[in-house]
Amino acid sequence: MRTHPADTLDPPISLEEFERLPEENEFRVELVRGRLVREPRPGAEHGWLAGQLVERIGSFARERGLGIAVTETGFLLSVDPPTVRGPDVAFISGETIQGQGIPEGFWRIPPDLAVEVVSPSNTTAEIRAKVLEYLAAGTRLVWVVDPTTRSVAAYRSRAEIRLLTDGEALDGADVLPGFRLEISDLFAPFRPTG
Repeated sequence: MRTHPADTLDPPISLEEFERLPEENEFRVELVRGRLVREPRPGAEHGWLAGQLVERIGSFARERGLGIAVTETGFLLSVDPPTVRGPDVAFISGETIQGQGIPEGFWRIPPDLAVEVVSPSNTTAEIRAKVLEYLAAGTRLVWVVDPTTRSVAAYRSRAEIRLLTDGEALDGADVLPGFRLEISDLFAPFRPTG
């Protein structure tokens, strides 16, 4: 059961009210144009892909002193009306962190890179809306990972989009210079070593 902004009877809430809400165990909750949006918790494949990406981006960025990678962390994308999104994975540059530090609550800036892993509960329109919100807020790169098609759509802007599949590689462009991940490696099944 997902609550969409247009479907809810609840009145809009402020950012301050949203920040004070208790965590929900059954749902991931975001604030979209002042309305609560609930999504079911992601499944195993979703978690596996997000985990791989946060691990790879995080270690790459740490080794080069570029910044940090986080998962399911709230970013304030708009103040009026308030919108807080929690990308599956996000990268924040070291320059941003030096400028403001790591906040106790939500980041008050957009991530430099936002990654959304498509779940069975997501619609194309929902994912597109998230991408546009990230880009409008100033996110420089958005990756949409689709396990069903084993592809990644890389957005630099509304007009600059690359669809990557097997035989191609994700790159960090100027957001994560030198970062490269083969699409086939991202979707490769787990194989224990030893």
